[in-house]
Amino acid sequence: MCLPLRHRSKVRDAGGSAPPWHRAAKIQRLLLTRVKTWEEIRGITGQPGISIGVIHQGNEIFKYNAGALDVSTGVPPDSDSLYCIASLSKAFMAASLDLLVRDSENKITWERTIHSIIPEFKHTQKPAEFGEMTLRDICSHRTGLLSLDEITQGLDGRILIDKKDVVKVCNAMPVKHNLRSNFVYNNGLYELAGLVVERVSGYPTWGDFQRERIFKPLGMTRTTAFRDVHETDKNVAKPYMILTDGKPFPIPPTELSADSMNGGSGGLRSSVNDLLKWSACLLSALNNKRSKSDAVLRHASPIFNRCTIANPEDAKAGDYCTGWCHHRTPAELGLISPNRSLVSPVLGTDSPSLLVYGHQGDVPGYTCNLYLIPDSNSAVVVLSNGTGLGDATDFIAQDIIQTMSWLRPEVDFIAMTRKARKIYRSHYETNLRAPLERNRGAKSPLPTLDDFVGTYVMDDLDVAFIEVVSSPNDSAGLQMMVNGYRDQALPLQHYNHDVFTYLPDSYDECLKRGMDLTLWSTFLISFLRDDRGRVKGICWKLDGVATFFSRRG
Repeated sequence: MCLPLRHRSKVRDAGGSAPPWHRAAKIQRLLLTRVKTWEEIRGITGQPGISIGVIHQGNEIFKYNAGALDVSTGVPPDSDSLYCIASLSKAFMAASLDLLVRDSENKITWERTIHSIIPEFKHTQKPAEFGEMTLRDICSHRTGLLSLDEITQGLDGRILIDKKDVVKVCNAMPVKHNLRSNFVYNNGLYELAGLVVERVSGYPTWGDFQRERIFKPLGMTRTTAFRDVHETDKNVAKPYMILTDGKPFPIPPTELSADSMNGGSGGLRSSVNDLLKWSACLLSALNNKRSKSDAVLRHASPIFNRCTIANPEDAKAGDYCTGWCHHRTPAELGLISPNRSLVSPVLGTDSPSLLVYGHQGDVPGYTCNLYLIPDSNSAVVVLSNGTGLGDATDFIAQDIIQTMSWLRPEVDFIAMTRKARKIYRSHYETNLRAPLERNRGAKSPLPTLDDFVGTYVMDDLDVAFIEVVSSPNDSAGLQMMVNGYRDQALPLQHYNHDVFTYLPDSYDECLKRGMDLTLWSTFLISFLRDDRGRVKGICWKLDGVATFFSRRG
């Protein structure tokens, strides 16, 4: 569906150039010619449904919805349909902190330490170094700490640690790099930011704060931080994982919300119409224009200040602000998109440089993109209800930016999508199964399985543990469960010596459970023995960093 332009006029300005509505009308016509391309991208990646919205020169000029909210009924989405917007939520958390900084009249600043607001935050390994960690640090992914997502976010969209334990989790986060030395994406610290919002504002949850201070002032009636909308609202897109044959597989919606651990990083649900209102607010701030949204976001807001270099060896990779990625073409857009590990084209090599802010989001069953182009007062929103064979929302959003801004040379996003699908389909064998086999070494005898049965508690984090039990369906097998959740049980297969792997036997098994498919080494559980040969603990490498669990009792 195309949104019609209003206030058409035949008047030309004094210089003879076309007035704004003519330029917008041309862009609108160009976007209409791209619909076939977007549909092909959607088909290649297997997305069930998709919703698109575009602002140009400050006006909403284009909306498009296609596919299905629910594959079983075929009901199509519209611009009010709700999708989980995953990490697009981070920008709202940054804006929430910015509101509190403004309200406090410099009593709280972006450089205020977390410990000064939350005294119980004290990092276990390096209390002095991370005692200097600030609000800006935790929102710009420059702390060097690992998020522990494998411990907090489980299969089937489940959350495995209670929100009340967020400080405990952050205190125990493994150190990958020194503070402010590297870009390390961290979801858990955005939940810590949510606790800051709650402590300082006095609201029951950060979701209540955002509803009153952001959503209501901007008229965002279709945005919420609470999960019950999946049961109470009929216009919600159902989530799907796309299997390797391209077929959608329904999964439960994520438990991320204002009531859950890590909800501050990705717990919002919203619609195209609401995100266009949000985008208009952001563009006003970026362009220093006064508007009714001033009460939400001030002019030249510091949330758009660059804080972290994503890749010091490649300027085209982009930088991270606070809840936003910063790009200046020629650049690889989509810093947070799954496409970054598949195919990431460079846009605008032969065109004048263009400033672009953006962010991507993905949780099992949903992917989304939002981009802002301050120079043309433009925004692009693309939402989908599928984790597909590549991120269709990113490729479509980049195609829209390329079309609106006349970026050259023109990238063939259909070819890019086909290439991404091929790499995506081979990921399990190429990056998981094959390296596991290469690094197995000489086969060793199967040890006595009873040696390993027990409970192993993470060092410095008593609410995180691994329970190893005998498999109920296999007398010669073991299972592991994180934090005692029976529905999270994973079979352990002997790898070598005292090492086991929990990687499922097929890619589709992984996809059906919404499993996070990270480094191959993450799928190894290494049991440790004492001098007497008794099993005393576990080493689990999370994002390449050894994390230890001690046997209880």
